[in-house]
Amino acid sequence: SEQAAEQEQQALALLQQAAPAKNVTEAAAAAVKSLAPALSSKAPTANRVQLMGASPMTREQVTAKHASQGMPSSSATSEDPYRAPVYHSFSIFDASSRLFEDFDYDGFYQTFSVTFDVDVNGAYLNERADLFAELYLSRNGGPWVHYYTTDVFTIYGDSTQDDYEVLTTLYTGYATDHYDVLIDVYEVGYSDIVATISADETDGLYALPLESSDRDREPDVIVVEESGGSLSVLGLLFLGLCAGLRMNRTRG
Repeated sequence: SEQAAEQEQQALALLQQAAPAKNVTEAAAAAVKSLAPALSSKAPTANRVQLMGASPMTREQVTAKHASQGMPSSSATSEDPYRAPVYHSFSIFDASSRLFEDFDYDGFYQTFSVTFDVDVNGAYLNERADLFAELYLSRNGGPWVHYYTTDVFTIYGDSTQDDYEVLTTLYTGYATDHYDVLIDVYEVGYSDIVATISADETDGLYALPLESSDRDREPDVIVVEESGGSLSVLGLLFLGLCAGLRMNRTRG
C-alpha cells in the first residue's frame, strides 16, 4: 500500500541520517525508535494528586536528597558532548496551567493542573529520553515548597505528542492566596536537574489563585420569608370573616 511504501521510505531516510553504528541491526533499531512517536497518537499523560497538607520539603532539600544518592551527573551538564558517552540536552518548550473547582465562587480554586512539554536533543533524530519531574509551589513569593514527584515518562525529540499533565486537588493546609509553580526535570539515573521552568519564565505558572478544599465550601443558603406594606389574601379573608360575625351579632 501507499502508506507502507511511505513508511519504508521514511525508515530508509532515517537509516541514512543516523549516526554511525556498529552494525545494521543497531542502525535499524535507531530508525524504528525514531519513528515510534510519529506512528503513535499518544495523548498527554495526566496524574491526579490529592494533597492532604503534610509537611513537604523545600526545593533545596529535594535537590540535596538527589545529590546524596551517589548517581552520576547528567550528560546535559557537560560542556563537551564528545566526552560524554551519551549526550543529551534538554529544554522545556512550554508550560501552562488550568484552574478547576471553585465551589464558594470567591475566585480561588482547590483543583488545578500543570502541563509541560520537555524536548531532548541528541545523536539521533527524535532522540528518546526517560525523565521525571519535581513540582513546587511558592505562596505569594515565598520559598519553593515541594508538592509532587511525577512518574517516569518518556519523551521523543521535540515531539508535541509527549506533554505531561499533573492534576492536583489541595485538600487541607493551603491558605487562600496566589501561588507560583516551578518544575524541575531530571533524567532517570542521574542526580542533577536537566531543565527547569517557573513563573519567572512564563505567565502560565504565575500567581495561581488557590486554596485547599477545607476553605472552599459552598455558602449556606438561608431562606427568609417576610411580608410588609400590604395584607396578604388570607389576612383579608380573616378580617372579612370577623367583620361578618360582628354584624350578625349586632343585628341580633
